[in-house]
Amino acid sequence: MAVKLILVATDMSERSDRAIARACLLARQQGAALHVLHVVDEELPAPIAEAEIASAEASLKALASAGEDFRGLEVKVEISPGDPWRTIVQKADFHDVDLLVMGSHRQRGIADMFDGTTLERVARTSRRPVLRVTAPALASYNEAVVGVDFSECSRQAARLALDLAPQAAVTFVHAYHVSYRALTMHTGPLGDLSKAEKDEIEGGLGKQIAAFIQETTRAGREVRSLLAEGAPDRVLGQHVATLKADLLCLGLHARSWLYDSILGSTAREMLAKCPCDLLLAPPQRK
Repeated sequence: MAVKLILVATDMSERSDRAIARACLLARQQGAALHVLHVVDEELPAPIAEAEIASAEASLKALASAGEDFRGLEVKVEISPGDPWRTIVQKADFHDVDLLVMGSHRQRGIADMFDGTTLERVARTSRRPVLRVTAPALASYNEAVVGVDFSECSRQAARLALDLAPQAAVTFVHAYHVSYRALTMHTGPLGDLSKAEKDEIEGGLGKQIAAFIQETTRAGREVRSLLAEGAPDRVLGQHVATLKADLLCLGLHARSWLYDSILGSTAREMLAKCPCDLLLAPPQRK
């Protein structure tokens, strides 16, 4: 996937500073243009909103013209009134961006429990890949983990991860679950699978993941693959920690009416818990 235009949404906080730094690094790496967006809440009283618009515009334009991160990049700054998450999604579509970059959300307490964070709502409604930046952008990504469930969305995530982390070691991780295994499998005293059963299951999955790698990886690019039994969020979290990954990539898709408020449960868990940057890839646009 060619990344030609990156939109980074900022709320003028330190969290957003990290997102801007990563967006600049990726724009330089990809040869992409950069669009910096700040949304002023439309519900603010007019005098306060006008003052915030003027202040944000002056700050961002000064940063874009003199900031070290922006040096040599094609940059446009936009300040827009509106509902933050809706405006971010609309602007990403209007400008036809290839990647949307955001920082970790501002905690709103109990409100987040009912309607989700701005980041969650952007991720579950945007048709663009969303990169949630948590860590300081000191260098290109070094270690990436891709969650694989063999869907077209996870193929999108894998391809995008390989493009955005061209120098990183990349590991494809598939978490599998054996239903009613105590009734259908030869389990040990602790309920664990026998070696023979595990070898049989992982033998078939190994062929699937090998085919997945062949479909998504360019010739000459090496990736590792890992299979593990367990809940996807737990398995992915363990491997992110073990590998000291600085990027986790997931595909977004709905498999059933139980889809967790349109944002998949694994992605939602990772948004809340993942300590590294998180890339969420939606279904391919037609």
